[in-house]
Amino acid sequence: MAKGNDKNYVSFWFWMFAMFIMALPCIGFIMIIVWAFVGNNETRKNYFRAVIAWFLICTIFWIGLAVFGYWPVILKQIQSLPHLVK
Repeated sequence: MAKGNDKNYVSFWFWMFAMFIMALPCIGFIMIIVWAFVGNNETRKNYFRAVIAWFLICTIFWIGLAVFGYWPVILKQIQSLPHLVK
């Protein structure tokens, strides 16, 4: 595919730049959101939307592990509060 004929063409150098920017803590997060929703390049937008989706899936997974892993500790703390439990 010639880059002049395809509006969704994304160059090698853009991907190198994008990966570098994504590695920066605050700027990377902001740019992922910007690239996911701004612009005419559907390929780039879909990729960054997928990055956001994977981030959300992983975050929910880790929160679930934390909650279920600490559930016995949480119950023990709740039961040790006599004024809350009747």
